[in-house]
Amino acid sequence: METKLFSRSLVLVSMASLLFGALGGGLSSWAILSYNEGSQVEQSTGDTIVNFENGSYKDVYTKAAPAVVSVVALKDLTEYYNQMEANPFQMFGMPQQQEAPKDENGLSKVGSGSGFIISADGLVVTNKHVVSDDTATYAVILNDGTQLEAKVLAKDVLNDIALVQITGEDSRIGSLPTLVFADSTKNSVGDAVVAIGNALGEYSNTTTVGIISARDRQIVASGGGQGTESLINLIQTDAAINPGNSGGPLLNMNAEVVGMNTAIDTTASGIGFAIPSNDISSVVASYQKYGHIVRAYVGVRYVPVTPVLQKHFNLEADHGVYVIGDVESGPAVVAGSPAEKAGLKEGDVILSVDGIDLTESYNLQNAVSEHEVGDEVSLQVSRAGETIEIKLTLEEVPETTK
Repeated sequence: METKLFSRSLVLVSMASLLFGALGGGLSSWAILSYNEGSQVEQSTGDTIVNFENGSYKDVYTKAAPAVVSVVALKDLTEYYNQMEANPFQMFGMPQQQEAPKDENGLSKVGSGSGFIISADGLVVTNKHVVSDDTATYAVILNDGTQLEAKVLAKDVLNDIALVQITGEDSRIGSLPTLVFADSTKNSVGDAVVAIGNALGEYSNTTTVGIISARDRQIVASGGGQGTESLINLIQTDAAINPGNSGGPLLNMNAEVVGMNTAIDTTASGIGFAIPSNDISSVVASYQKYGHIVRAYVGVRYVPVTPVLQKHFNLEADHGVYVIGDVESGPAVVAGSPAEKAGLKEGDVILSVDGIDLTESYNLQNAVSEHEVGDEVSLQVSRAGETIEIKLTLEEVPETTK
């Protein structure tokens, strides 16, 4: 029996206009990336029942759709079109570049994604890669088509999450419809879900349905003009997710947010990924408490210990994370970091945090995300054949790394 291996292309599902892609930037630069086959998957059993007692798909849409918005990136492309007036390709019979439609401020849409409102005054959650272009102006389009100016408040340094505030004037500001977060730890494989978003950047509030098909996925995805994005603890769903759906909600049958749609596997059919609601709500709480997103960090670069890695580096440890750096990403231990202060070294294997073993599905990032800045954690470390304990105090990720 012949076994075939297929590479997977995991892409962040925001949407860029073809024009902006031609300018050499934007949200359309997708690449072939990796998929962590070692992720622990919660298996669906034969007696799984999709429970509709709390409502129908129609009920979910009716409740949730008014709070789902489109998030669009806008730019003044006048100079670009002026340069295109003398189109050198016309001599070869190629058509003149068509000018994109402009809004009332003379700006053209160069990218779009989705989002959802979580406070009546217009606080919107979306993906970081949807608002990654710092040279663009952003706007939010409400369910009824009203376009309002918006400002990017914060971007999460460790996850694909961003907060956007509607700043445009509208009589509904202060009483906008909102969505609430469910407890994502209570999600199970087989649970029915509904995805709503601005599919393909054109079909606003497109609604698709499916189930949670796996949990705790880890992927590396590209898009948003910001290279690759490592994402952990993701919900996998077979609800149809398309470019433009990034930042839109994944909802349970109570119309509560269980996740935020983020990425798709382009080599498969019906494999999409969403950031769990608990991860999002903790970021929102951090912003509301500090005025910016506060993340604790250790300050090491690492790779999970796998059988292949263990053999390659002749490690005694069969689990944990191997502290290692490289020329491209940087040194194994960040200068001035909690890790350096605690005495961690390149070549160490961090086996556990506070007695909980680190594995391929529960790595150092998972462990640290459960703590706050200032917490002291106990690391069990394998070093040169010995197992030692290192106490480390978590600090806030410094501005230079955000």
